[in-house]
Amino acid sequence: MISFSRILVGIDLSHSDRIVSEKLSDHCQQAVNCAIEFAKSCGGEITFFTTLEISEQARHLIDVHESEITDSVEVEASRVLEKLVQQTETEGVKSSCKVTFGTSWVNIIREAVLGKQTMVIVGRRGSRSKSRFFYGKTVTKLIRKCPVPVLVAKPDPPREVESILVADDFSEIGEAVLDAGVQLARIRVARLHVVHVIEEAGQGLFSGPSLEEARKLEAQQREAAEAEINERLSQTDYRTLVHGTKVHVEVGSPEEVVLDLIESEKVDLMVIGSIGRSGLSAMLLGSTAERLLSTADSSLLVIKPADFDCPVKVD
Repeated sequence: MISFSRILVGIDLSHSDRIVSEKLSDHCQQAVNCAIEFAKSCGGEITFFTTLEISEQARHLIDVHESEITDSVEVEASRVLEKLVQQTETEGVKSSCKVTFGTSWVNIIREAVLGKQTMVIVGRRGSRSKSRFFYGKTVTKLIRKCPVPVLVAKPDPPREVESILVADDFSEIGEAVLDAGVQLARIRVARLHVVHVIEEAGQGLFSGPSLEEARKLEAQQREAAEAEINERLSQTDYRTLVHGTKVHVEVGSPEEVVLDLIESEKVDLMVIGSIGRSGLSAMLLGSTAERLLSTADSSLLVIKPADFDCPVKVD
């Protein structure tokens, strides 16, 4: 079961040529808002975390005036994060902050492991952004390598009823994904959509089933998949959801099916496992991760299996 008891929020304080900017970007503010919402609903705690990535030119200056520059930048960054701590505490949420130097995604993963965090939340800019932190390397590294659930939050306009999409490939991680989707739909009073994709099998030019046989097989697969989803849903609290649950069993490319559903159902948040036995989970293991993040108009929550082996070694 996914937990919101300890939430690590990655904050990008850089702006233009400034290492630290006092004003948070929209995507960072969205990450903060998500964390506060989850922490308030579950009595969780928040850690606001930033890593200051220093350019080569700045590193040269630091070599000359190390304590003066690093102390000044760290104090400025701490002051910005302390304002977030004060804001969240006025809303009844316990929080703290931490400033580090180095590589963002590596430090976030280390802090998540060492701090025993149960979720990492970062913001996401649009596809036209040149930010390396929240669009590109850092996001991709986190969803592939961070052992705890990672929520990539996208600034969204408020909706009367939100929609959450869960991709279930019937693997073990799919059960955790489905449970997380139900929890999130309850917390956010959202409508839950559950999708399973039956991938089309390639057919030879002079072989394969007839059209009638293919349609019959597809109908049988759909019926079996719907039954499986309903059985898996019965192990959750989905009946408590105010706006209900809709099941989608589709045939085709997992990526195309998911993107179509995100658009047609106006999905605000998609929940997916990072490792599984079918294309739904495999989507995040290769270049499709970047395409999904750049194309899908929704936030994304990625969940790892319990036995996930984190490649980042923590002392």
